[in-house]
Amino acid sequence: MGHATEINGQNHIERLKRWVKAKQQSITARIALAEAYGNYAWDARGTGTSDTVSETGWGLLNERLEKAKETLDEAATLDAKCPEWYVAMETVARGLGWGLPQATQLIERAIEFEPAYYSSYGMHATFLLPKWNGEEGDTAKFAKQVADRIGGKDGDILYFQIAMRLVCACDEPELLNLSWPRIQKGAVETEDRYGASLINLNGMALLAVKFNDATVADNAFKRLGDKWDTDTWKTEQFFRNNVSWASTIAPMVADDRDRKKMAEANLQTPEGAKYLAAVEQKLAPYMQQCAQENPSDHQKFEIVTSVVENGSTLQWITQATPVANCLLQKVGQTSPNQEKPFPRPPRWPYWIKLELDPAKFMVASQ
Repeated sequence: MGHATEINGQNHIERLKRWVKAKQQSITARIALAEAYGNYAWDARGTGTSDTVSETGWGLLNERLEKAKETLDEAATLDAKCPEWYVAMETVARGLGWGLPQATQLIERAIEFEPAYYSSYGMHATFLLPKWNGEEGDTAKFAKQVADRIGGKDGDILYFQIAMRLVCACDEPELLNLSWPRIQKGAVETEDRYGASLINLNGMALLAVKFNDATVADNAFKRLGDKWDTDTWKTEQFFRNNVSWASTIAPMVADDRDRKKMAEANLQTPEGAKYLAAVEQKLAPYMQQCAQENPSDHQKFEIVTSVVENGSTLQWITQATPVANCLLQKVGQTSPNQEKPFPRPPRWPYWIKLELDPAKFMVASQ
């Protein structure tokens, strides 16, 4: 189906007007008409940034949103009430640039009316995005606040639903201010309660891509197969590219996780603790040099590596911080005839994990 034309939009609105006239006490008819006006308004504005919108586009946006508001105000006088009314009004609020106090009052009324209507929260989360009416961190703060207010599994489900509203096949920096562990928890709780959903699986796969979690993404993609959603991914190529990324990276992440487990298991033994202390003593001079050479880097980092019989290392797994990079370079510069930076391990290859803090070595070097 192609994008709706101007004539399509006008015809749709005329049909809804006839519905309103025929069912004058129907709040559903009026909300549907208001939402059609809202969609018609945003079509006139376009999807580009504000500096790309024409004067005509701004004029039509405001004109059509005012019609949507007028329709919603009429709907509010009816005896029947509906939580979707608040969602439709939030669209008006975003387009007409309502102030935060007025918009906050609207969402509080929506929550009081129906606290389990997820769409209300999602629309307000969108309203708070920096590209609309909020500041950086406002959306994440709101998501945590309302999820914590509800609490428990229901709160986690709501948190996931808000994340689903924010994620897109585009660049939305505010999404990454949300808690990825809580999003995952909410996704599990959602599926446990409501069952599996292709829309949720597609959204979860895209969320995992955005949070750079190849393991979760790969699992979601395998469950999806070829059932990708156009609204989520926009193009099949974008979907396929991310399937390929996840299937390539996920096994590497799993290998790293297994090696870390081996290193942690070694550390729990008396010989492992003794060997770790010997390695830390050997690395201390290198760490002191690197801390001095990178005085502004105070990031703690972790190293997981395997050591063979002569004290050489086979593989390093670490964060890319300036001190960590320096340490890897200095350790790797030892020549074949030099003493290796690691002592002979209890057996080989032997996995170890070190947690290093540059600040400690800065003090030691002064």
